[in-house]
Amino acid sequence: MGIAGLDEMLGGGLPVGYSLLVVGPSGSGKTILATEFLAEGVRRGEPGVIAAFEKSPNQLLGNKLQALVNAGQVGVIDTRSLDLSIDETLHDIIQMIIRLKAKRVVIDSLSGFELALAPEFSEDFRGSLYRMVAKLTGLGVTVLMTSELEDRYTDLRFSQFGSAFLADAIIVQRYVEIEGQFKRVFSVVKVRGSEHSKDIRLFNITNEGISIGETLTEYAGIMSGRPTVSS
Repeated sequence: MGIAGLDEMLGGGLPVGYSLLVVGPSGSGKTILATEFLAEGVRRGEPGVIAAFEKSPNQLLGNKLQALVNAGQVGVIDTRSLDLSIDETLHDIIQMIIRLKAKRVVIDSLSGFELALAPEFSEDFRGSLYRMVAKLTGLGVTVLMTSELEDRYTDLRFSQFGSAFLADAIIVQRYVEIEGQFKRVFSVVKVRGSEHSKDIRLFNITNEGISIGETLTEYAGIMSGRPTVSS
């Protein structure tokens, strides 16, 4: 995955041909995690493709991702134009996969994807997304999707689209208040067929990317947003 310690938490990494859903509130680090995923793929000789539904390429591309795009190792599909069809989007992604011999695809994000679709396609977004992901993973491509969710501590949801069922793996990112500061935490909720970690861990975003911190074993009620020290 390109982030120290994350492969171990996933139970040995993300298997080829799996789909991973990364869920979290705005600014929690979903796109940065996706960038590290693509960058690690390039280091391993696996070119990538990113479909940018949420932001324009200029907004999306940090220095690391821009360098990979300039080198022709990551392809970017700007899909922010409205009234797209699922077939058009899938065709563009597959064509770029074939051209680059890509092995990793990022869809950033599902909410932007839905907004970009013509009304007749957004009505069956869940089914359309299922078919799209099945087609991509059927090509042997590993897919990472991001989904933004409001940090509501009264319930624990993984997608506003009910799309968690189609993901082989799920990572949830959240904000919590600890000692008067907002901290970022994450957990691996699901990896199909894997004995993944059940820990909830702190993480930081630095100039070098994402750094995974300690396990919050001394706290209770972390997912409430205001954890307390366990007695």
